[in-house]
Amino acid sequence: MSKGTQSPSGLREEPAAGRGWWSVLLALAVAVVLLGGAYVAAAYYFKDRQPAGVSVAGVDIGSLTREQAQDVLSRQLAELTSSPITVRTPVPGAQEPEELSLVPEEAGLRLDVDATLSDATRLSFDPRELWSHVAGTDQELPLRTAVDQEALDAAVTGLAEDYDRDPEDGEVTIGPDGVEAKEAAMGHSLDVPATAEEIREAWLTPGWPTGEDREVEGHSAEVVPELTQAEIDRFTREELDPALGSPVLVTAARGDGDDELTATAELVERDLRALLAVRQEDGRLSLELDKEGLLDRVRQDLGQLEAGPLDATVRLDGTEVQVVPAQVGYALEEDGVADAVLAALAEEGEGRTVEAGVSVVEPAIPTEVSEGWRFRPMGSFVSAFPTGPANEARTANLRAGVAHVNGTVVMPGEQFSLGAALGDISEEAGYVEAPVIMDGRLVMGLGGGLSQISTVVLNASWNSGVQLDAHTPHSFYISRYPAGREATLAYPVIDNLWTNDTDTPVVVRAWISGDEIHMTYLGQRQYDVRTIDGERRNITQGGEEEDDSEDCVPQAKSEGFTITVVRVLSRDGQEAHRDEFTTTYQASDQVTCTHPDAGQP
Repeated sequence: MSKGTQSPSGLREEPAAGRGWWSVLLALAVAVVLLGGAYVAAAYYFKDRQPAGVSVAGVDIGSLTREQAQDVLSRQLAELTSSPITVRTPVPGAQEPEELSLVPEEAGLRLDVDATLSDATRLSFDPRELWSHVAGTDQELPLRTAVDQEALDAAVTGLAEDYDRDPEDGEVTIGPDGVEAKEAAMGHSLDVPATAEEIREAWLTPGWPTGEDREVEGHSAEVVPELTQAEIDRFTREELDPALGSPVLVTAARGDGDDELTATAELVERDLRALLAVRQEDGRLSLELDKEGLLDRVRQDLGQLEAGPLDATVRLDGTEVQVVPAQVGYALEEDGVADAVLAALAEEGEGRTVEAGVSVVEPAIPTEVSEGWRFRPMGSFVSAFPTGPANEARTANLRAGVAHVNGTVVMPGEQFSLGAALGDISEEAGYVEAPVIMDGRLVMGLGGGLSQISTVVLNASWNSGVQLDAHTPHSFYISRYPAGREATLAYPVIDNLWTNDTDTPVVVRAWISGDEIHMTYLGQRQYDVRTIDGERRNITQGGEEEDDSEDCVPQAKSEGFTITVVRVLSRDGQEAHRDEFTTTYQASDQVTCTHPDAGQP
């Protein structure tokens, strides 16, 4: 019997075919499962860790978790964002660029640690990657960066505030002491968009932020002043120097033949500097001439050729009116003189001589017009005045005033002013102190008594039919004057005015005969005059008073009243116009002077 295993029954059991291989396979399967589980567990273990030997910008982060690596990199690479970078920006016209400093963290430039670590920490079943965790690797991860564009633009704009330089315009001025010129200076400005883009590209370039020479090339532009030095040089050379190089002559002549008169104005450099100015427009310089000043300067020499025209007029010769013929005038022709002088400034030699014209100016009233003038009495008035030693001063004023008014000529349309005709009320003009009315009382004043001439003027004008413009009656009535037709005078506050509304001149003839003032207007009367004197009404009486002051002037009592007078102007029997005047006089008190040294009227 062959050898074999016996069963409990005593029978021999043969081994099953292939049973040993299954055991092996089972063992192998178990081993594979165990190894696979360990492999997967290792992959999950290393998914958040850096392989051994991994570094970023020289900082070893091998075998560290992602969180640990972030902390290490953030601390050890912090200087990359806190240390400034240099923006070397060229300065136009300068040999060396200007170095601008920019702190990355203040300009939106930062390190992107998360993105940097994302390539090294991940779940991977690649055996090569798992092996690198076990065996280690010599790997340098690229440092990733990020840019906040808005913050970068703002930071570069801040650099521009320090870098930019405004250009300086040149300047040329002409003054009494000569020509002064200020040189122009170029400016420069930082090209913010281009410089910001240069910084952005450099910061995002792998490896750049960790470099030793952290410099960026800035971009700039030259800023040209509105008025450049080149334009100043051109203007000085081509316009200013020739303009002041030699005198400019302005000549003029009037008359013909033997009657010709000539004159020349020589504008030397001093004159030209005073008349010329420099004008700047759109970066271009040009000379500007003071036209009014030029004409004033030229007239200093050419004014002798000018003369105003004289209208035909009249003058009183004794008692007769004589016609004074008109005369033509001469005037410098202003148009074109300034332009001609300005053009001559660019010329040389004879080209710097300018000829100005002189025009004949005809009188407004030629002699022919005077041929139709006729002078006959238009109206007259006579007024008696008090005489005697007590009135010598007053009489002296009347004689002086009448002499000034006599011979006054009022042309058609002109207005007569008694104040102007009397001239300056001064001792030099022949006037002295005499009683005048002030606030209802007689007091001493220079030119006292001239109001009587004003009354004569009013009545001569009234009777001549001319236009009455303005007159003021006395505050109280004086019996030697016609009631309602008298006038006072306190020039220039109170004047006596009338207008010559005829077609021919009116000549005032005035004289004193004995104790009377005579006044006649000579001309061509155009109206017949009728006067209506109204009744006195609302009569009041003055009182009596004594005055012991040294400057007291005796005064007679007069009653107060209201009166209306009318002047009716007629032509060919038909009423053409009427003037109505209502006057209210105050009652005046009788004043008795008791002071022994009081003046006498």
